[in-house]
Amino acid sequence: MTQESLEHRLQRLPAGWSVVSLGDLPTARVIGYGVTRPGPHTVDGVPMIRSADIQEGRLRGNEPRRIDPRVHEANLRSRLEAGDIVVVLVGRVGEAAVVGAEFHHWNASRTVAIIRTSEPDEAAWLCLWLGSPTVRAWCERHATGSTLQRTLSVAALRKLPVPIPPPGLRASVLRAVRLLEEKAAANARIARCVTELSEAQFAHLVSDGASWPERSLASLVQFTAGTAPRPGPDDDAVPTERGPAFVAPADILQSESPHLYATERWLSPGKEGRTRAPGSLLVASREDGVRAVMSHVPAVIGRNVLALEAESVSDAYWLLHELRSRSAELAASAQGSAGRELSRKAFAATAVMWPPLEVREQFARLADRLQQRERVAETETERLRELRDRILDGFMSGSFPRTPAA
Repeated sequence: MTQESLEHRLQRLPAGWSVVSLGDLPTARVIGYGVTRPGPHTVDGVPMIRSADIQEGRLRGNEPRRIDPRVHEANLRSRLEAGDIVVVLVGRVGEAAVVGAEFHHWNASRTVAIIRTSEPDEAAWLCLWLGSPTVRAWCERHATGSTLQRTLSVAALRKLPVPIPPPGLRASVLRAVRLLEEKAAANARIARCVTELSEAQFAHLVSDGASWPERSLASLVQFTAGTAPRPGPDDDAVPTERGPAFVAPADILQSESPHLYATERWLSPGKEGRTRAPGSLLVASREDGVRAVMSHVPAVIGRNVLALEAESVSDAYWLLHELRSRSAELAASAQGSAGRELSRKAFAATAVMWPPLEVREQFARLADRLQQRERVAETETERLRELRDRILDGFMSGSFPRTPAA
């Protein structure tokens, strides 16, 4: 949707539409936010949805935070049911997703609001509406706090205006959007398969390499610790003039892919500071493990991010999968109560298996071809998201679908 104000946009809805605040919808109930004191990560605990798990209109639960079952039982109010909508309250405020059957009876964190509806189409419509750029901008305007910790209150969320289309028109919108989502889901499966194939080939090579020597990371890469502060809204660049990507720990920790093509923030030209070249390995940590990605864009790294620059592409691909395969083990290199501060010294001393050059080059050729296929799928999904917003925009303006001339 276009970036005009939400209030102005809703004044020009076609005939037959109405507007109701989210808190006044008769078929929806804003339950509130989730667990305020989750306690430490519990390996065999109940999975919990966090704001980081809500991305691009869907839930990502491949590596969930888990809470003690006793904490879960004490917070049954926020126990999720299939069909609920979860909304980010802290950070990327307003982003939303529908809870699928695979997340039934998970819990939610304090950073997430829960909306429960009595109609499946109501949930789909609300999720579509919450995912539009105009609503995201509205949520950002009504959020409080610093750029590091933007927070949308449940009270503010309840006041969000929601347009209600005529039933037949709503069904048409949702049919069109579902077709796009099915294609996006297929692309996501392609991306996951690409990652799994790379990891399987890496594991196969490692299983045959018992005689390979070990090398310390310090002898293989150059380390750079991130120091750049997170940019504020005034630092966002116009897309045609944007400089390098700003990479915060969340950009790494929330990436399902080993490859990073974009982030939430791009720096304006002239404000970039020290930029890491594409091909750098970027590493961040949290209490349940270390995450690593290969950057495919020029990047400025923020605090609690380490950049590792290898001598060659083949070295970089091998080290990327080495780091990812040892996520939990490498967490011992992290410090702080949440395991977010990587010890550069401890990390540099880590020993890795180092195969002959021909093995590294063979693996890099395969991994690079797979990465290129993943990028094709990612690019197509980006276009589908743009089309999704244009479809909603067209329905709300009355310009789509057009009635054929008699």
